[in-house]
Amino acid sequence: MKGSKIPFTQPNLIMFNMFLEVPTRTSSAIESLKVDALAGQAYVTFKTGYSYAYGNVSKRAIINVLFNPDISLGFWVNHNLVNSERTYQLSGDEFDYTQFDSPKVELPSFV
Repeated sequence: MKGSKIPFTQPNLIMFNMFLEVPTRTSSAIESLKVDALAGQAYVTFKTGYSYAYGNVSKRAIINVLFNPDISLGFWVNHNLVNSERTYQLSGDEFDYTQFDSPKVELPSFV
C-alpha cells in the first residue's frame, strides 16, 4: 500500500536503564556514583549510607565525570546534582530505587 504508515504501538517500546558506575576515586563523602547518560540520571550513595537519584542531569557533565579521572566526585556531585538549578531529586514514582538494593554477588573463595 502506497503511503500507508505502520502505527506506533506502546507495548513494543522497551525501556531499560544503562547505569554505569563511575570509576572509584578517593572521596571523603561519596561512596559510589552511578550515571546514565542516555536518561540524564545519576544515583549517588554517600558514605553516611543515604542514597539519592537525580534527574535532568547534564549529559555533558556525565560524560565528563566518566572519562576525566581528575574530577573530584564530591565536587562533581555538589556542582552537578545537589547545588544545580537544573537537576531535581527523583521520587519513588519516578525512579526504581530497589534496582540498587540487591546484594552484591561474590564468587566462592576457591574460584
